Amino acid sequence: MSLILMGISVCLILFIIKKIYIRNWHKGISAEIDISRENTFPGEELMLTETIINRKWLPLPMIQVKFEIDRSFVFGDEVVNVNVSDHCYKSDIFSLLFYQKITRKLPFTCTHRGYFTIEDINVVSTDVMMDTTLAKIFYVGKSITVYPAEVSCEEVEIPYRKIMGTVLTSRYAYEDPFEFRGIREYQTYDSLKDINWMASARTGELKVNIHGYTASRQVALLINLENDGIWEYEQLKEKSISMALSLACRLIEQGVAVSLLSNGRDKISGREVIIQSGCDENHKINIMTQLARIDLKKQPSDFETVIEKYRDELGKDALYCMISTSRRKELQLYYNDIAAGNEGSVWIYPYNTGFETCFDYINKAEIICWEVNNDTESGI
Repeated sequence: MSLILMGISVCLILFIIKKIYIRNWHKGISAEIDISRENTFPGEELMLTETIINRKWLPLPMIQVKFEIDRSFVFGDEVVNVNVSDHCYKSDIFSLLFYQKITRKLPFTCTHRGYFTIEDINVVSTDVMMDTTLAKIFYVGKSITVYPAEVSCEEVEIPYRKIMGTVLTSRYAYEDPFEFRGIREYQTYDSLKDINWMASARTGELKVNIHGYTASRQVALLINLENDGIWEYEQLKEKSISMALSLACRLIEQGVAVSLLSNGRDKISGREVIIQSGCDENHKINIMTQLARIDLKKQPSDFETVIEKYRDELGKDALYCMISTSRRKELQLYYNDIAAGNEGSVWIYPYNTGFETCFDYINKAEIICWEVNNDTESGI
C-alpha cells in the first residue's frame, strides 16, 4: 500500500512540476540577434551575435533557437547545424541555468546582392517529461543590404571613357563663379572682377581666383531587366546592375551628376527604381542601396512605358546610357528615337558567347558589346 501511495505521490509531484514548468518556462527569457554591419559587399565577412538570457530561478535544460536566413549567407565551417531547403534555417541548442546569459558569435559571409531580413527568433523547448513542445517567438527585425559587386576595371573602362569623353567635350565655355579651385597670377586677359585683392595685397602681385567649369551634361543610367523572349538570364541581369553601380561610382567621383532608372522592382516598395540627378556621397550611397534592393523575382515593367513615365525626372539634357541584354526590335527603334535628341548616348549590351550582336535599327547611339563570361559570379 505504501508503494502505491509513493507512486501516486511521485506522479503528483511530477505533474505539479510539469505544470509549473509549462507556465513559467518562457518568463524572463529574451533572445536577440545583432549584426556587425547593416551594409556590405558580396564576399565581406560579417559577425552575427546571438544572445540568450534567462532572468529567473527556473533553469532550462534544453532550448532550441531557430531563425530564418537567406541561402546566400555562408557561415563558418564550424557551424554545421544549418538546414537548407527553399529557405535556410539557422538552429542552435543551448542549456540555460537560472539567471544565465549566453552569447555566441558566428562569422558569416553574404555571397549575393540583395536586401535581406531576419524578422524573428523562434525559441523552442520541452517540458520536464519531454512530451510537450513549448515555443515562443521574439521579434528582432534586423536587415542587411548587400550592394552589387563592382565589375572589373577592364570591363568598365571602355563605357566610362566613352561617356566621360562626351561629357567633357560638351562643357560650357564659361566658368562657374561658385566653384573655387585656387589662385594664380594675373594675366592681361583676366577680368578685374576675378582679382583676389587680399591675396594680391599679401604677395605684392596681382592674383586672380580660378573657378571650375559648369558641366552642361548629366548622365542618366537606364537599366532594362526584362527577359529577351522566353529566356531568362539572371547572371546577365546581375552583371547589368553591377555595371550600373561601377559607372555611377566612377562618374560621381569625377563630379558628374548621375540619375538612374530601372524597370526592375524594389523589394520593399514593389515600384520601379527612379533616382533623380545628384553627384555627392549620399547620392552614391542611395544608388548603391536602390540597386541592392532590386528584386529579380518580381516581374519588371514595360521598359518604354517606364522611361516615358519618368523621363522628365532624368534631366532634360541628360546623356543616356542604357544597359540592356534585351535587343528586341521595338526597343531598338524606341531607344534610337530618344538617342537622336541626346547626342553621345550609348547602349551597353551584356551578352554570352553565342548571342547575336547585330543591331539593325540603331544608328543614333553607340553600341558597346560586352561579353560576360559564364563562370563569372559577380555577387550572384
